Amino acid sequence: MTTSESLSAVHDLMPPTPRWAFSEYERIRHRLPRRSPLATTRPPSVYHSLDGLTALFDAFVFDAFGVLNTGDRPLPNAVFRFAELQKAGKRCLILSNAATASTRDLVAKYRRFGFAIEPEQLICSRWLLEQALAENPRQGLWGVIAPPHARPETLPVNALAIHGNADRSLRERMDRCDGFLFLSTQDWTRSHQSILEASLSSYPRPLEVANPDLVAPRGDRLTLEPGFFAHQLVDRTGITPVFYGKPYTPAFEAAMARLGNPDPDRVLMVGDTLHTDILGGQSAGMSTLLVTEHGALKGLDAGRCMERSGIFPTYQAPAI
Repeated sequence: MTTSESLSAVHDLMPPTPRWAFSEYERIRHRLPRRSPLATTRPPSVYHSLDGLTALFDAFVFDAFGVLNTGDRPLPNAVFRFAELQKAGKRCLILSNAATASTRDLVAKYRRFGFAIEPEQLICSRWLLEQALAENPRQGLWGVIAPPHARPETLPVNALAIHGNADRSLRERMDRCDGFLFLSTQDWTRSHQSILEASLSSYPRPLEVANPDLVAPRGDRLTLEPGFFAHQLVDRTGITPVFYGKPYTPAFEAAMARLGNPDPDRVLMVGDTLHTDILGGQSAGMSTLLVTEHGALKGLDAGRCMERSGIFPTYQAPAI
């Protein structure tokens, strides 16, 4: 099956649109971190870009997809803005829910885009998972849901690759596993999901999800991500996954530690998704900037989305 065919099959399960994605985040809201009681409940201050906010903060934490890039292209002005902040002596960090590629490969990708970053300036969900596995070794055989180029064999766990045809052989491989690590939805179809659901229903086991996102902007469309399929499994099997990445606390604790644990009031979290970037940043005590032109809320009335969710960023701009 080609990548385009697999994506088509995934989208046949639930064609993702920004409106649907927002509603789905609201549906699973009770599983997300609670909004900080100190978070603002007022509409955000609106800016044209990040330019007017630079002097107010010492450090900036950027989501990747929808803020710095969409798919395999940087967004207009993002490279310039990132460089401008660093030239001004600001600490800049990318906090991404990407989990297919390694930190090394992601750093190389952003350097190709033109971002002048060092490895310590990028924290991805795969790295968070790798750290957790190294600190608390998992026993037994773990199925890793990821394409071969993700190199699941490099994870610090006894791994069995879960990919290929959705057939009886795949079900047999799943049934052998003591738990599952969900890294990527590439080549993941409705049939694959049904087999995993059947395997977990017959014998519930741990599921750890490196990428909690429901969707991600890639080019001119949204793709379904591991978080969506994990929440489907929660609904249908009753299992309780462990999630890494935004909006969950470990991702933001890691970001603050990487920045040297500054006063969170002096850190601005910049993201395109209310339920991951903004909610997570608020829970960590950060100020937040929602960008709306290219990401999860593209084409929606952001103000109505804030009213409905009760998640209000400190600031709002079309892009950085």
